[in-house]
Amino acid sequence: MTTLFKYEDREITDRDFIKGLKDIGVKNGDTIFVHTDVGVFGKLAETNRNKLLESFFEILKESVGEGGTIIIPTFTYSFCEGKDYDPKNSPSTVGIFTEFFRKQEGVIRTNHPIFSVGIWGKNKDSFLNVGTDSFDDNSIFGKLFRANGKLVFLGASFHSCTFLHYIEQKHGVPYRYIKEFQEKIIEGKKAMPKSATYYVRDLDKKVVLETSRLIDHLKNKGMLKVKKVGSGNIMAIKAVDLLEEGQKCLDKDINFFLEP
Repeated sequence: MTTLFKYEDREITDRDFIKGLKDIGVKNGDTIFVHTDVGVFGKLAETNRNKLLESFFEILKESVGEGGTIIIPTFTYSFCEGKDYDPKNSPSTVGIFTEFFRKQEGVIRTNHPIFSVGIWGKNKDSFLNVGTDSFDDNSIFGKLFRANGKLVFLGASFHSCTFLHYIEQKHGVPYRYIKEFQEKIIEGKKAMPKSATYYVRDLDKKVVLETSRLIDHLKNKGMLKVKKVGSGNIMAIKAVDLLEEGQKCLDKDINFFLEP
């Protein structure tokens, strides 16, 4: 047992996180796509950053077991920023744990130059080859859906749920459109010209993501499981549930994911 945080005179240990993940439905053999914010659970008790991050990696590995698969965003948005993408060296821009994770032994990274992910676990190879579109059925999000995966939020807010854009593209919302980006992907010592498409916001329209209505709806349906750990929350939902219910919400109100 390792103490990671202190909150209201109580020690928050790795066992609290493992129990919490089990309570929200994460089990051995699962495929999980994890959004993280590891600094929200209380006052740091483990001040060595690498040890803290290693503990979270071990928590996730123990939670899904040897038969499970862990997918972590390592998004770079490289092509959107006019930069080449190097899967081995381009740093993740979406949190300290994501950058730590991509460098770990046994983790492989996809070649998508905008929405890359790091993958560890039994079925990692089946998720590696993704298409050039960010959110179609051959994207990492489409593969997650077909694998009956789960979205997990380890301290991160539901607002960080990139899978929502997969739902928006599948539904064809009017406030986004497909845009193509072209730069180079570094493959060994070669820089290969590539293109990638992204379902971007229409900047001429008011497009501000607002997930509170969706969160309440999913909780009421019993689909979004939430567990408090220290001063933060962990959450989980099946990708199939989020897709199906998200589509129903958009059928009723095409702007359901947006700020009124």
